Amino acid sequence: MIEEKLSKNVFKKGESPHIQIKNGCGFNMGLKAMVKLCPAGLYREGEDGTVTVSVDGCLECGTCRIICGGEILFWRYPAGGTGVQYRFG
Repeated sequence: MIEEKLSKNVFKKGESPHIQIKNGCGFNMGLKAMVKLCPAGLYREGEDGTVTVSVDGCLECGTCRIICGGEILFWRYPAGGTGVQYRFG
């Protein structure tokens, strides 16, 4: 059910990602938590234990900002006209 609703949203990619993991923070426990907590499923843990993020499909909910904070992530709102466009259905 949730996947069906999420699939109706549109995500317009900007020139640069609006979420970036800061250098040296890929093994952080907050990021590891985001693998399970991100409602859009954007965070992935690799075989070596490092966490990566793909911003395509970001819901801009702010969960990662709360869990990780500014010490781990560089987060800003996407530029106007980019980012998520909700399509309820």
